[in-house]
Amino acid sequence: MANCFEDIANENLEACINSEIQAGVSEVGVYYAVHSQITTFPMPLNPGDVGYDFESAVTVASPIVFSAGKGFGRMTVQSDMGEVKVSAPGNKGNKKSKSSFDFYIPGNSKKLLGYIRTFKNIPMVFIVTERDGQKRLVGDKFNPAYMSEVEGTTGKGGEDNKGVQFTIEAFSLPIVYESTIQEPVVIP
Repeated sequence: MANCFEDIANENLEACINSEIQAGVSEVGVYYAVHSQITTFPMPLNPGDVGYDFESAVTVASPIVFSAGKGFGRMTVQSDMGEVKVSAPGNKGNKKSKSSFDFYIPGNSKKLLGYIRTFKNIPMVFIVTERDGQKRLVGDKFNPAYMSEVEGTTGKGGEDNKGVQFTIEAFSLPIVYESTIQEPVVIP
């Protein structure tokens, strides 16, 4: 069996126990895009690439570029109801990377319902800003993100939430995105 990792350096995984580690996602730092509108989609380094290390394996510092006039749309999610998760499903010796983004958008406006109708089966990419400012990509160049679960409610009573719960999934790691966010040209 070939040893693809013989030149990979072991790196310490240390943490400062007394650091304030902000959990959750920013309710105002969420963006979505249609995968097919992207013309340049940079990817992290792979094992064997010059400069590869643990951080470069999940980091992109070059911008995602879109077709003329296209870009990321913004959405506002409900506070304390969003998270990005990473998992490694599959059998021993054949694990894969999977990321998911769970979030809630309050209300059930025509625009929100139209978004669901329009994009429910479309390959997409999401940028999610964590509370500490770090940005995560859910979906990548080869593995777009899809809506896997969508459930809306009017709520039953005055204190209930009214809105739509989304789960977005992609078979890729949630890449750390360290570049600019191109927004679409809006024609008035």
